[in-house]
Amino acid sequence: LSWLPTFFQETFPGSKGWVFNVVPWLVAIPASLFSGFLSDRLISQGYRTITVRKFMQVMGLGLSSVFALCLGHTSSFCTSVVFASASIGLQTFNHSGISVNIQDLAPSCAGFLFGVANTAGALAGVVGVCLGGYLLETTGSWTSMFNLVAAVGSLGLCTFLLFGEAQRVDLSPAHEDL
Repeated sequence: LSWLPTFFQETFPGSKGWVFNVVPWLVAIPASLFSGFLSDRLISQGYRTITVRKFMQVMGLGLSSVFALCLGHTSSFCTSVVFASASIGLQTFNHSGISVNIQDLAPSCAGFLFGVANTAGALAGVVGVCLGGYLLETTGSWTSMFNLVAAVGSLGLCTFLLFGEAQRVDLSPAHEDL
């Protein structure tokens, strides 16, 4: 995400900056709201919580990675904006997947656990931006950058699909329903 403005400026030098800097993020707002609504709806219809969380991650990491891969292979400005918007919009489905999964697992210490997870994610983001810059410098290819995005997303998705759980493992001795 940090490299998207540079991608658009280098690939489409005559394009309007506000379009590629604003449109994907405007798409993310309703996508995030929709993912929460869909998640709640599926759970209220009887789907297992972990099934819904994993489905949201398939959308948030899997499908968004597909659009990131497509972004590296397009030469049309409009198509690139659509792919970038779809990728960023779908990434918001993570809010209804792994982000709330911490609440499922340990509600009494979810704040602390979310802080640890968010810190790990921020550190990975710093490394990812540096690695992306290195890839761009050594390969000169935006495709390699979007391949990195897809690889990281796929690795995260596979990890969550294999090991993700929603059964409460709270440290609190009294299990209170909130």
